[in-house]
Amino acid sequence: TWGLRSWLRVAELGKMERMKVVLGHLTGSSQRRVWEPSPCRGSLSGPHDVVVVHGRRTPIARSKRGGFKETTPDELLAVVMTAVLNDVKLSPGQLGDICVGNVLQPGAGAMMARVGQFISGIPETVPISSVNRQCSSGLQALINIAGGIRNGSYDIGLACG
Repeated sequence: TWGLRSWLRVAELGKMERMKVVLGHLTGSSQRRVWEPSPCRGSLSGPHDVVVVHGRRTPIARSKRGGFKETTPDELLAVVMTAVLNDVKLSPGQLGDICVGNVLQPGAGAMMARVGQFISGIPETVPISSVNRQCSSGLQALINIAGGIRNGSYDIGLACG
């Protein structure tokens, strides 16, 4: 059983020592494993890395009752798209793809995304898609755009959601 002195001793150990103690409890073996930090893919940089250069969002309001109750999703999207393009001084025609994450939009949100694209001045020649992954739709849009950049489909993309 663990007494107060045992817990105090563990608290004094370094992080790696604590991990060894916990690992010993989980594995049930008396052998001590050596944990050494090693570089992972996230800690290495290279010329083919995909980078996020800017981020924007609308203010938060209550759904159907707050400050945006009279504002349609395509209008909100257009404002953010326009702001991002202006902030990074990017011509809309330079975009290789747009992916919009959404939740609870009719028709998978494709119409809302396309209308937002046109309102913001992005030409019809720039492809756009929409994804619905419930609470992680914006993250999925970012993953889709990063994947397209990484596989060489285009150099610049816009993820929204």
